[in-house]
Amino acid sequence: MLRYIIYIVAVFLIIDHVYTHWGPQIINSLASSFMGRKVTVVEDSPYKESIIDKLIKEVNNSVNKLRR
Repeated sequence: MLRYIIYIVAVFLIIDHVYTHWGPQIINSLASSFMGRKVTVVEDSPYKESIIDKLIKEVNNSVNKLRR
């Protein structure tokens, strides 16, 4: 049972990371292919950070604090 919970969490993190970094491009390209012309459905945000990115940033901050 614990294995399935870990799988679900891992899949959620991967989906979040992919959607955060490449979601707007994927959605806009799919919408453009259906419409037959270039359309923008979702705007790209200038500052994007997924859960994995936040976790890596926190670990780096913690390691840097320990080194001081």
